[in-house]
Amino acid sequence: MDSETINKITADIKNKYPDVGIEKLEIDEAAGKSTFYLRPTKKALAFVENSNIGGTVIPHQFRDKAAVITRDAVNRNVLDLMRGVNDAYTETPVKAFERAIRYYFVNPLVGSTVDLLSSLACKGFENDIDDENIKQFYDVWAFDVNFKQMLEWIFLDFFRVGQVVTYKVVAKYEPRVSYLSPVPGIKLKTNKAKSKKVYAAKKNLWSKGHLPIAYTVINPLLAKIEGNLLFDKVSVKVTLPQELTAMLKKDKSSLTEEEKELIKALPADLKRAAEKGGEYSLDSRLVSVISYRKQPYERYARPRSGRVFDSLEYKKALQEADTSTLDGISNYILKITIGNDEFPVTKQEELEAVANLFNTTSKSFDVVWNHTLSIEKIVSPEIGDILGKGKYEQVNEDITGGLSVPRAMLDGVGDVNTSEMQMISKSLSELVSYARSQVSRWAYKEYRQIAETMNFERFPKIRWDEGILKDPILYMNTLAALVDRRMLSYRTALEELGYDYPNEARNMDEEFPLVQAGTFGIIGSPWQQA
Repeated sequence: MDSETINKITADIKNKYPDVGIEKLEIDEAAGKSTFYLRPTKKALAFVENSNIGGTVIPHQFRDKAAVITRDAVNRNVLDLMRGVNDAYTETPVKAFERAIRYYFVNPLVGSTVDLLSSLACKGFENDIDDENIKQFYDVWAFDVNFKQMLEWIFLDFFRVGQVVTYKVVAKYEPRVSYLSPVPGIKLKTNKAKSKKVYAAKKNLWSKGHLPIAYTVINPLLAKIEGNLLFDKVSVKVTLPQELTAMLKKDKSSLTEEEKELIKALPADLKRAAEKGGEYSLDSRLVSVISYRKQPYERYARPRSGRVFDSLEYKKALQEADTSTLDGISNYILKITIGNDEFPVTKQEELEAVANLFNTTSKSFDVVWNHTLSIEKIVSPEIGDILGKGKYEQVNEDITGGLSVPRAMLDGVGDVNTSEMQMISKSLSELVSYARSQVSRWAYKEYRQIAETMNFERFPKIRWDEGILKDPILYMNTLAALVDRRMLSYRTALEELGYDYPNEARNMDEEFPLVQAGTFGIIGSPWQQA
């Protein structure tokens, strides 16, 4: 039978029996079976039967005082465990960023993984250079502009969202930290003549002595990448936040000194756009984009956690199914029977009297009745199988595989042997190294512009803690043994530990007289011989 005929029969039945609530009709001619899907509109019985005349379907109805089944029919068309959401590739970048941020806050595995990776990547930031004056200048500048805090913001969004849009404010800079010596009684060289010279900056990008004085990270949900992707000729537009508009509209007398300084440094066109609201095209010299695994022909990076979006949605559906099961188990069915074959109960009044005895919000019942009363509590006997953790094993493996961080690295849960842990640590080290290389590329761009403005001949090398995810004692002892046996140079060993060799060589030269005098080291030690 074709679908047109089935639809016609269904329409006829709906017209004849509108109170039954027939949704659709399925006919299996091979099995000789017909199936009705009902959504009752009145107090109808839960079954229908054929009459003796013509085989017409006749619905039976309860009388008004009887109980009614009102549960909706369930078929394949209404089951949608994945909620109909798009995956991380087909949905818009803003939606993907929004989902990644939401999962960071609500999903323990995603949140813990992002926190672990961002903390490891940011650990041990230092500036290394053998020129004391340049190192001191960059260290003081980094302290003044909260550069380390900026790095924490960058690494967090790098692993959480996959795309970081930075923006800086450029103004006349003067160090706000005094040149205090860490050694009591010894003055630190400030080289005032050189300081005066470096402030006579070149006018190649900014005005004399103008450097970045503040950095921030733009909300990825507000940033828009436009322009030609060929050779990275793109521009960044941003929907200005309401906080900036509110600050610009504040009374000048209520502004803090920091707010006044920030407003003074903001470009005039940005302030006008913020006062009106809407989008603003950021100056390409002041904005930068740091991306996670993005090709030049791609306009936006995608969240690293996007690979597990489907698995997270599926796990959420499983959890909701468990919650629904628990709700059904806690709301058990109480089967109450009065009367038997010898003492039948046929009056509706008697049934209602017993029903009123159990109509209470209390969890316990006090019932007085005769010997014809029988009570049975119906609960789910398969609770252990339904709520077991076995169904979560595969989806948990998919999530940890997509995030590349096993549970053992987060909280010690899991069975991981030594060789597996070494492989995991190596893969995490490579992931952290990639993140550092992306951020270092951005930082060196800033350092280079500062060096050109301040007439420095060079700028510091960024050093990170390379000992993360390694056994520091075993690692350093191995390098020391190789150096002692002349199988490895001092320079290679120091650089492998993350130290800058020219800087360390200069420090050794400065400390050598103190070692000879016995101030440092132990005289007669086998490691302190001439």
